[in-house]
Amino acid sequence: MIHGGNAKFLRMGEQRGGGSVKNKLFCACLVSTVLFLALSRPCFAKENQIGHISSCTGDVKVRRAKKTVWTPAELSMPVYFGDHIRTWENSRVTITLVDRSSLEIHSNTHIALNTIVSPVEKRNSVLLFFGRIWNKVRKTIVQMKGYEVQTPTAVLGVRGTEFEIASYEDGTMIVRVDSGEVTVDSETDRRTLCSSQGTQLSFDAKKIVVQSDYRPEWERAEKDARKNLFADGKKYGGFVYTEIHKRIDHLKSLVDKVNTLTAEKERYVSKAKEARQRGDEIGYESAMSEAKKINKEVMELNKKIAFYGRRLECDFGLFSHYGYLAKHPELSKKFRGKEFILEQLDNIEMIHAEFNAMIEEGMKLSMEDMEDLMDEMKGKVEEFRGNREKKDPFEELNKD
Repeated sequence: MIHGGNAKFLRMGEQRGGGSVKNKLFCACLVSTVLFLALSRPCFAKENQIGHISSCTGDVKVRRAKKTVWTPAELSMPVYFGDHIRTWENSRVTITLVDRSSLEIHSNTHIALNTIVSPVEKRNSVLLFFGRIWNKVRKTIVQMKGYEVQTPTAVLGVRGTEFEIASYEDGTMIVRVDSGEVTVDSETDRRTLCSSQGTQLSFDAKKIVVQSDYRPEWERAEKDARKNLFADGKKYGGFVYTEIHKRIDHLKSLVDKVNTLTAEKERYVSKAKEARQRGDEIGYESAMSEAKKINKEVMELNKKIAFYGRRLECDFGLFSHYGYLAKHPELSKKFRGKEFILEQLDNIEMIHAEFNAMIEEGMKLSMEDMEDLMDEMKGKVEEFRGNREKKDPFEELNKD
C-alpha cells in the first residue's frame, strides 16, 4: 500500500516544556508544513476542475473518473482530475487549463488527465494511450507542479514549452518541439530536445536520436502504425503484454519495500515512545531520527509507485484498445494475430482491476494520513501559539 504520511509518527515527536532552538525549529516546520499541505491539497482532490473545453468539433467523448459511461463533449464543459477524453475520426478538441496552458487533441486519440498522482508529489500528468496531441505549457505550471506526458513507449518531462507528440498503435512515438525544452526518457535512454528538434521511437527501438529541423509526417506514420499492427497483432500485443507483467512485478516489489519500511518505522516509533516514558531523551532522539530517515524513504517510494502506476495505466489503455479492434465487427477482419489479443484480454482486464483496487486503496490511505497529518499539526501550532510565554516561532528563530 502507498503511505502518504503518518500522524502517529509526528505525535510521538511532540516536544514538552522548554524553549530550546530545537523546539522552535520544530514548531516553525509545523507552521510551514501545514501551509504547504493546505495550499497543495487541492492538487489531489479529484473533484477539482483543472480546465474546460474551449473548442470542439466532430465526435468527442468524455468519461469522468471512476465512471464507465462516455458522454458527448460540449463547448465550455469543465474538465476534472481523472477524466478520460476520446476523439474519433475527423474530430478535434482543445482543453484550456486553469493557468491558460492548452492541450489540443487530434482525431483518433485517447488520453487521461492527472491519474495516479502521489499525495506527496506535485505534478500534472497526461496519459496518452494512443493518438496525437499538441501542448502549450506555461512556465508557471512547470515551476509550481511539473508537467509530464506519458505514453506506452516513453515519458516526456516538460519545461515551459510548445510541443507535439504522437503515440501510435504499433508503439511508434514521435515528438517535435516548437519552442522550449522537452526531456524524453525511454527508460533505456534519456535526451533533451530543444526548439525545432524531434525524435522517433518504437517498442523495439528506444535509443533516442535527436534530429534538428525535424518535420515528421504525422498522418503517414499513423497509417503505417495501423498497417503494422494489423499485419502482426501478436507481435505488438506481445510487447505490451510483456511490459504489463514486467511493470506489475516491479510495482509489487516497491509496495513490498514500502510495507517493510513502514513496519520498521513503527518499531522505531515504539522505541522512541518507550525511551520518552523512561526519560531517556538521547534514546528518544536516536529512535526518532531513524524513523524520520525511513519516512523519507517511504515518501520517495510513494512517488515511484505513482510513476510506475502511470506507466502501467498507459499499457493497460493501449492493450484495451487492441481488444476493441480485435472485437470490432469490421476492423477485426483485417487484424492478423487478433487471437492472441483476445486470448489475453480477460487476463489483462483482471490484472487491471486488481491494479486499480491496489492503487485506489493505497491512495485512499495516503489521503487519510494526509488529513490526520494536517489536523495533528494544526493542533500543535494552535497549542504552541496559545502559550503566551512563547512568541511566534519564526520571530524566535530570527533572534537566535
